[in-house]
Amino acid sequence: MEDSNKVLFQILTNRLDLLRELDKEGDSDRRRHIARETQKLHAPMAHKLGLYQIKTEMEDLSLKFLEYDQYKYIAHALNAKRAEREEYIARFIAPLEQKLKDAGFVFTIKGRPKSIHSIYHKMQAQHCDVDKIYDLFAIRIILDTPPEREKSDCWMVYSMITDIFRPDPRRLRDWLSNPKENGYESLHTTVKGFDDRWVEIQIRSKRMDEVAEKGVAAHWAYKGVKGNVLDLDKQYVYAFTPTGDLRRLPFGATVLDFAYSIHSDVGSHCSGGRIRNQQVSIRQVIQNGDQVEIMTSPNQKPNADWLSFVKSTKAKNKIRQQLKEIEYKNAAEGRELLERRFKNWKIEYNETNVARLSDKLGYKAVSDFYQTLASGKEDLVRLRDIYLALDEQPQIVHTERQEYIPQEQLRGLAIEVDINVKNVDYNLSRCCNPQPGDPIFGFISVTKGIRIHRIDCPNADNIRERYPYRVIPARWAKKDG
Repeated sequence: MEDSNKVLFQILTNRLDLLRELDKEGDSDRRRHIARETQKLHAPMAHKLGLYQIKTEMEDLSLKFLEYDQYKYIAHALNAKRAEREEYIARFIAPLEQKLKDAGFVFTIKGRPKSIHSIYHKMQAQHCDVDKIYDLFAIRIILDTPPEREKSDCWMVYSMITDIFRPDPRRLRDWLSNPKENGYESLHTTVKGFDDRWVEIQIRSKRMDEVAEKGVAAHWAYKGVKGNVLDLDKQYVYAFTPTGDLRRLPFGATVLDFAYSIHSDVGSHCSGGRIRNQQVSIRQVIQNGDQVEIMTSPNQKPNADWLSFVKSTKAKNKIRQQLKEIEYKNAAEGRELLERRFKNWKIEYNETNVARLSDKLGYKAVSDFYQTLASGKEDLVRLRDIYLALDEQPQIVHTERQEYIPQEQLRGLAIEVDINVKNVDYNLSRCCNPQPGDPIFGFISVTKGIRIHRIDCPNADNIRERYPYRVIPARWAKKDG
């Protein structure tokens, strides 16, 4: 199988060769179909990769095959005014050249008309004729300057230009500070030139121009990479949506990764996909150039197994987030179910005892217990009986005491609490099993007097946070007599 690293570039060059051959053929359904497919898939791919020469030629040839009359009209209008345009460009460039030379810059200035496809879309958007398009051509200033001075020199040239011509600040595009994803760097501005005609100016370094003309291959070459620069794209795979949007994903990405790249909701309900007219699973690995159609189901939802095969950081983060949301929702439903059933049974719902119940049943956390309740996998009547029996069970002696107290002395110890009420009953809490010598505190319960907890009880932080007004100091003391 052909090296997948080269597939994208092979697809584009093959398609461009095909378009050039079609230009020799007459009008046909086949030619129009290929042109539409190129507009939808291949030209956007070339644009995303920064292959602007290929993109422009693809767009112009596709327009020629689909809107021949419009194409010829625009081409004729541009050709008819070619001499006038060249004369205007020369007049426009003259003061810029002089100013840049005086400043000591080494540079090249090029003037070029906009592509026919670009002008056509401006005419459609502005509802006007070709002679009303205000920026039919662009000027490109290419500076021969070292990398460490590229940005500062481009901005200096911009300043010189605006000293001569008035800029339209709405049309300033700074791709120096924030290069495009495909590596494109340039500074664009539109100024009002002679005869009140608008002219677009692109300012960039020689290195930036190479990247703009040759795309990602030049971008990597300028980073000093040896060997076949196409191999550097091994870290990514490129694929399309059915509407032609290009998606860049980590190499080895699956259909599920692709779904999450579209939207988190699409990912969470993804049940499979279609590639090359074949139905595939969410685990299917995507190849360069694939067109992927995502299939969804309202009954589908994320599960932990998804994390084992997705590759993109976005997909992993979203799945983890959605799994947490599902857990929280299920836990809330399970707790609500238990509280409602306890209310029907006229049983006091006590969080501490529910935690004990969860622990007795072998759950690592109460939230896991609640989630199981929500799933219907626990017998609620059985849980009720276990819950009610908790306070009837003998205490388990806690072995990690702060000091050892002989067994024969245990009967002679009592607990003192700081409260101005006599004859208050207290009970040792089952959740932490406080033993003589353990640091303790008291908690005033609603129905069972004062509950005694160890200071390091698993529920201590929750009790202090929710009921600070019911927490009182307590200590061990010898019984009177």
